[in-house]
This record gives sequence, C-alpha cells and structure tokens, in this order.
Amino acid sequence: MKLKFLNPDKVEKNIKGTIHKSGKLGFTIQAANKLQLNKGKSVGIAINEDDESDKNLYIEIYSEKKEHSLPILKAGDYFYVNTKDLFDSLKFDYINNYITFDISELEISGNVYFKFKFKERKRKESIQ
Repeated sequence: MKLKFLNPDKVEKNIKGTIHKSGKLGFTIQAANKLQLNKGKSVGIAINEDDESDKNLYIEIYSEKKEHSLPILKAGDYFYVNTKDLFDSLKFDYINNYITFDISELEISGNVYFKFKFKERKRKESIQ
C-alpha cells in the first residue's frame, strides 16, 4: 500500500455561485477566478433535458456574447449575471429560499463545462 497525504491548502475552496434576492447569479471571488470571468465574456446556461428532476445547471463560458448567452457583469470586485427572468421561468424560489451552487468542472465530448450543483434551504424570514 502506498499512502499519499493530501495538502488541504491546495484544495479549491468556496467555488460557489449564489442567486441573490434580486434574481442575479453572483460568484465568489474564488469561483470568478476558476471560471476566468471577465467583462465582455458571457455564459450559456443549460439544463439536463433527459432528467426533469435534475435541478443542476450546466454552464459554458464564452469569450464573447453569443445569441443564447448572458453577459457577465461586474460590480466592484464581484461578477454576476442578470438571471432573474431565467430563474423565474425555472420556478426557482430565490425570494423565500437561499439557492446556492457548488461549482465543479465537467468535460463532455472534449468540451469543458461547469456543473452548478443545486442546493436550497429556507430563509429564516420568508417573504410572501
């Protein structure tokens, strides 16, 4: 048996996206670095057509704006995407729930995508 000790300092931390009460999808600084976000780039957001119960999102980052993509915007040091209409159409209740995504890299047919693993929990004070 050969043991390999892992270095906790080398593990990627806080690679997350969060839906704000405004419906915007915001990114931690670590996520923005991992996804190499910049103004001028855009994101394509996909769902799993084969599984209606899959609430995860699948993201592709583009170097420019494409027809089916949303532009990446920046406020201060933080990047975000205006996703309110999209999340409303998906019936994500981001007003009454905290919705976050753990982000991991995914390769499909030689293309790099990012899987946004859906996580949801009730807010302490829900708004009706």
